[in-house]
Amino acid sequence: MNQKLKSRLLIMTLTVMISLFCGGNLSEVSAKSYHKAVTKIAGKGKYPVYHHISKKGPSAKFTTTKYFKHAQIQSKKSVTTKKGKYWNIIVDGRPVGWVNQKYFARNKISVAKKVSLVQNPYFSFNPEDAINYVTNSAGTAIDTKKVYLSTPTIYSDKPGTTTVTYRYGKAKAQVDVTVRSDKNEGITKANKPLMPGPKEVKTWKGSSISTSRNWNAAHNFTFETRPNTFKSKGLTLKTKMFQPRFVSLDYNKAADRMGQVGIIPEGITVRGSNFTVAVFNSSNDQYGHLVSYNLKHIGKYAAQNLPGLKWSTFKKYAAHIKVSPYIKLGHGQAIGSSSKYIYVIANNKSKNSNESEEIFQIRKSDMKVRQIWSFRIWNGKAPRYIHNATFPNDHTMYCSFHNGRNNCYEYWKVTRNGDTWTSEEVGATKGNFVSNHSPVQGFTYDKRHDQFYLGFNDLIFKLARDGTYLKTHRLHVKREIEGLSVSGNKLYVEFAQRGELTAGKTK
Repeated sequence: MNQKLKSRLLIMTLTVMISLFCGGNLSEVSAKSYHKAVTKIAGKGKYPVYHHISKKGPSAKFTTTKYFKHAQIQSKKSVTTKKGKYWNIIVDGRPVGWVNQKYFARNKISVAKKVSLVQNPYFSFNPEDAINYVTNSAGTAIDTKKVYLSTPTIYSDKPGTTTVTYRYGKAKAQVDVTVRSDKNEGITKANKPLMPGPKEVKTWKGSSISTSRNWNAAHNFTFETRPNTFKSKGLTLKTKMFQPRFVSLDYNKAADRMGQVGIIPEGITVRGSNFTVAVFNSSNDQYGHLVSYNLKHIGKYAAQNLPGLKWSTFKKYAAHIKVSPYIKLGHGQAIGSSSKYIYVIANNKSKNSNESEEIFQIRKSDMKVRQIWSFRIWNGKAPRYIHNATFPNDHTMYCSFHNGRNNCYEYWKVTRNGDTWTSEEVGATKGNFVSNHSPVQGFTYDKRHDQFYLGFNDLIFKLARDGTYLKTHRLHVKREIEGLSVSGNKLYVEFAQRGELTAGKTK
């Protein structure tokens, strides 16, 4: 056998092997396969999705992209055909099919509409925080740290406006960053009387010491099939929804930091049927995703197994689950919502700081950051750095602050007028509530009864708006509360391991 024939046979053998590896026919050899999945950003158009691909083009259309406009989209393979380039998309962790590259948002930089900063000599703004996503010419998400910034840092010590230009390849965007003019904004007095607090309760320190029935190695982390009922002194919580571990491919399968959606749930907000949870890859991350579920269309159990749902059910679920871009969320437990927007305080500091804090306003319609403000709460020169907050509407934020030096909790109302955030203390409670310095893991405001709820581990404390202690609910779940929210007459409580949303009536 001559050398030329040997070479041809070798090429044919490799062609067959590549074809089999890609799961397609011989004409798919131009597919580029990734060991890990890249993140793709959906565009605005509606495109057909196909079962098969060849050099001639796609075939066997079976659905369209209209169901996946706000899903988490990833891909491991692409094919260049006579009809254009096609990508094999994975939606919310489920392999779906082939779609034209024109479907994706290509050469785009999505940024907040504007940024408004409180005047503060101790804070500087990183314009990277304003980025929703950046894509290349193929619609693949790019690490935001690779973007050129015309002004890498905005200092907030003097009033004025700076226009920041963002560039990556052919993509370009701009945002105006304004430092507000009132140098005393956010400076006030903490002067409310300390109301008597509860006797300190002993609890564990650290992560959850138990799990849901099947969220453990003994049960292979299988799905939950029975609801829970948790009771404590007038509060009854019942399972509303068990969440999926991932709304993407799972551990270490993404080739970028934007791809994985899971596994750590943190803060929650519920308004009507819209339930949103902040999700992180690890508990130390400051960036993550918001995942919103329409509870009218999502059942208690089925979302745990998105890849295993029958196709018709999956399409419906994918259309009613929205995933934000990979954005700054802080620790995720300072969150709330109005009818149109989700609000998050994006910080991750463990100690009190005189830096400003950032409020992100995120559209529910497309899960992108619309606007960013910074604010501060200072008692004279003493800062109140906020870790837990809730937003009952577009112009009001309630916050809790643990004043360890004075052994009390303070409650603050921050009101927005235009871009100005004015703070006032509304109440305070003496004591630490728990005996081992466990942090607050949930905070919310009940408008109907004018009261707050604070969560620690599996404990919930109810307090009047002025800080008067009302009641302790010990739920004996031995799983951490990851977030609290009130909507209407319902208190919603999120538990960890597995992520479980429960609900009960407020009183």
